[in-house]
Amino acid sequence: MTPHCLLLSDEMDRANGAAIDAIAAECARPLQRLALSAADADPARLDAVTGAWYSRDLFTGGGPTTPSPGTLRFFERIDAAPRLSWLHVMSAGTDLPMYRNALARGVGLTTSTGVTALPIAQTAVAAVLAHARGFPGWLDAQRRGEWAPRYGAASPADLGGQTAVIVGLGPIGLEIARLLRAIGLRTVGVRQRDEPCDGVDATHVYADLDALLPGCDWLILCCPLTPLTHGLVDAARLARLPAHARLINVGRGPVVAEAALIEALRTGRLAGAYLDVFEHEPLPADSPLWTLPGVWLSPHNSASSLGNGARDVQRFLHSLRDWLRTP
Repeated sequence: MTPHCLLLSDEMDRANGAAIDAIAAECARPLQRLALSAADADPARLDAVTGAWYSRDLFTGGGPTTPSPGTLRFFERIDAAPRLSWLHVMSAGTDLPMYRNALARGVGLTTSTGVTALPIAQTAVAAVLAHARGFPGWLDAQRRGEWAPRYGAASPADLGGQTAVIVGLGPIGLEIARLLRAIGLRTVGVRQRDEPCDGVDATHVYADLDALLPGCDWLILCCPLTPLTHGLVDAARLARLPAHARLINVGRGPVVAEAALIEALRTGRLAGAYLDVFEHEPLPADSPLWTLPGVWLSPHNSASSLGNGARDVQRFLHSLRDWLRTP
C-alpha cells in the first residue's frame, strides 16, 4: 500500500505528531509526516505529499484578504505538490482566495465548521445586549465624566418580543438563535433550504428576505460568502429596515454593500451596527466606520478564544481518520 504523506506546520507536527501517528496505526494506513520546514529545505519531498493541514498557527497574523507569511509559504508548497488529494483547513468556509488553486485541481477540502461557533455567537449576542441595554450611551457619558441616567421615553426598549432575523443557519447562526431565544427574542432564520428548523421560531428562504426586513429589530449575518450572498444587504434592503434596527455582521464583509451601510448609518436610517468583517481587511484608516456613532467594530476577531486551538486539532484528527479510512 502506497503510504500517504501529510504536510503540516512545524508547530502542529511537534504538538500532535504522536496523535496523528496513532490514528494512522488505528486505520492500518502508512502515513509519513512532512513538516513545513523540511519541505522548505527539500522541495522535492513535495512529490510525495497527498494530504495537508492548514492550521490556525499558519493563519495567525493575516486575514482572508491579507494572508500571513505562514499562509503564503504553506500554500506555495501545497500548490507545488502534484499528488495532493486532501486539504483540511482551519476556517469554516471554503471561500478564501488561497483555496482556489487546490479546489480547481479537484483536491478534496474539509473545513473546521463549528469550531468557533460558540465564541462568535457569544460575541454577537454580547453586542446585541450591550446595544439594547444602552451601553454605548453610558460609555460615552463615562468618557465625558458625565452622570447621565436614562429615564422615561429615553429608557431602552425591552428585548423580550423583539425580532432577530438571522441569515445563515449553520453552527454559528443556530448558537446565536439559541442564546437570543433564551433572553426572549423571536428568531427568524433565513437559509437556502425551504425546510423548518427547530433551532429558530420561523424559517424562511433568501427570497423571503425583503418581506422580513420591515419587522426586523436585529439583522444578524452569519452566512458564507457565495454568489447568492455577495452584496445581499444592499441599499434597497437597508432601506427596508426600520430606523431603530441594528445590523450585526460576523459572516463575511462583502455580504454587505459597505458604502450603502455607511450612508444608512450616517443619515440615521439605521440605528447602529456591530461589524467584525469588512469588504477590505484590515479596514482602511480613512473608513468612516471607525467614527460613526452607534457603530462598534472588531478586527475580524469575534472568534477569538483560547479554546479554539484544541477544538481545531480535534476536528482535524476526526477528518484525518475519515481520510485514512477512504479506500
